[in-house]
Amino acid sequence: MASTLLGKSKSHQNKETLVTHSYVKLRQRFSSLMQKRNKYEKTWKDIKQYELPHIGLFDDEEDLSKNKTGKIYNSTTWEACQIFAAGVMSGLTPPSRQWFKLSLDNAQMAANSDVAKILDERQQILQAVLAKSNFYTTAFSCYTELPFGQAPMGIFTDQKYGVRYVPYTIGTYAMEAGANGEINTFARRFRMTASQIVEQFGMEQCSQSVVTAFTSNSSYSKTFVVNWLVEPNSKRTLGEIGRSNMPYRSVYWVEGQETNSALYDGGFEEFPVPVARYTVVGHEAYGKGAAWFALDDARMLQKLEYDHLMAIELGVKPPMQAPSGIMGQVNLFPGGITESDTGEMVKPLFDVRLDTASLMNKIKETEDRIKRFYSADLFLMIDQIDSGRMTAREVMERSQEKLQQLGPVVERLLSEWLNPIIERTYNILDRAGVFPELPDELAEELVDADVKIEYISPLAQAQKMSSLTNIEQLLGFVANAAQFDQSILGKLDLVQAVNIYANSLGAPAPMLKSDEEFQQVLQAQQQAMQQQQEQQQAMQMAQAAPQMAQAAKVATEAANDGNPALREWLGM
Repeated sequence: MASTLLGKSKSHQNKETLVTHSYVKLRQRFSSLMQKRNKYEKTWKDIKQYELPHIGLFDDEEDLSKNKTGKIYNSTTWEACQIFAAGVMSGLTPPSRQWFKLSLDNAQMAANSDVAKILDERQQILQAVLAKSNFYTTAFSCYTELPFGQAPMGIFTDQKYGVRYVPYTIGTYAMEAGANGEINTFARRFRMTASQIVEQFGMEQCSQSVVTAFTSNSSYSKTFVVNWLVEPNSKRTLGEIGRSNMPYRSVYWVEGQETNSALYDGGFEEFPVPVARYTVVGHEAYGKGAAWFALDDARMLQKLEYDHLMAIELGVKPPMQAPSGIMGQVNLFPGGITESDTGEMVKPLFDVRLDTASLMNKIKETEDRIKRFYSADLFLMIDQIDSGRMTAREVMERSQEKLQQLGPVVERLLSEWLNPIIERTYNILDRAGVFPELPDELAEELVDADVKIEYISPLAQAQKMSSLTNIEQLLGFVANAAQFDQSILGKLDLVQAVNIYANSLGAPAPMLKSDEEFQQVLQAQQQAMQQQQEQQQAMQMAQAAPQMAQAAKVATEAANDGNPALREWLGM
């Protein structure tokens, strides 16, 4: 993680007036990005038509109230997408529990209990900001977009909550990856009303057409196409501050606006739009998700469902034949009467006895395949326990296998998406001075210490379960072997075993004492035990003293009574 405990990033507040210059090359770059994405648009539109009709905006759509479900006869894909999104939400970023913690790259430093408590405090602040902001609702929107292959999330400062998160739907953006394969350029085309443009950018930055619409009562709600491009700042001058010298450049302009002006020209300290990608081929910027893999089955499912509905309708309302004399006078409504001569009959054109069982079986097979593509069967597997068809252990074992299949997707989401989200959120709060100051005794030691993110969500922990299982198996084996040879217990370092197990589980730092504190506790326990033994010995001696004195008295009296042997034994 690029953030440090002490090395606060300087806030680049630019007070100067922007110099007007040409944005021709920038707009050409924007157009090029939009053209490159065209080869993906056909598939995205097909996914929208056959699988996920309520997601995505294409061709600068304005009327979002229209229902785009014309080719959907079976909503299994939409249901599977919702199950997938809810499952990833509860498994990766559950709002109701801690799903990440902060540590240090320096293991020795991280083992310090005081440092661990500081990191826990900062983690709690981060968690609170995420909970109070719109992060979780935005994250769920991104998870529903992920079957398209990718889901971007914008991260910006916010006066009310500190940080604000924005999801971007498919069809409204284009992007490009850098040499390392990570997304570092993002372009977006969207619509804003004149009032929204003035509110966000100010009247003085707006073109005359926007100002005219804003000041006109009749055109107050007129919409304009706004373009936004964020990319690495190649013109950055190291050592200088100001929004024009940030690592990433950000420019907004109204489409059709003069090429020598913009609504805003600034920048960001970190890339502001982390992109979640399902799976990627090579250095391609765009990913491929579950909806890509299920598209052929989704097309077939809609055709099968249409044929099934048609078969049912033929059985309920078959084509009829009637004598030419009453043609057009036949009443097919329930209870209707049709007048005809004797012998003239109205009857079905053919005997409709369609066997839909095989069709239903094929529909069921196709639905199951689609659910597997969306991993819906994985997230619904727990329901098998309630039905009694599988035991809890069977569910655990089978889900573990499926979680391993989902492992590469989870790892990509952690490294490419959640890491940048937490890093940027952390840096925004750090620059705002939200985190408490470090204690003086630790300040010098922790200068520029790199913060590391560790994930402890259910899905992330599932990837670590193999290591926990190995620890449990080893401890169980040693415990069984100790029944035959107690000395084998000396082979284990149980203190380190507990440390490793707790770290893998992501247990809060205050739950465990440091190794030094634990040694102090052991020494105190040993001293207390030794003192207790000494006290018990003293008490035993005190209790035995009267008996010994009485025995000596009796022996002396017996010797005085003339017992020669006793007198000789006592030396008398």
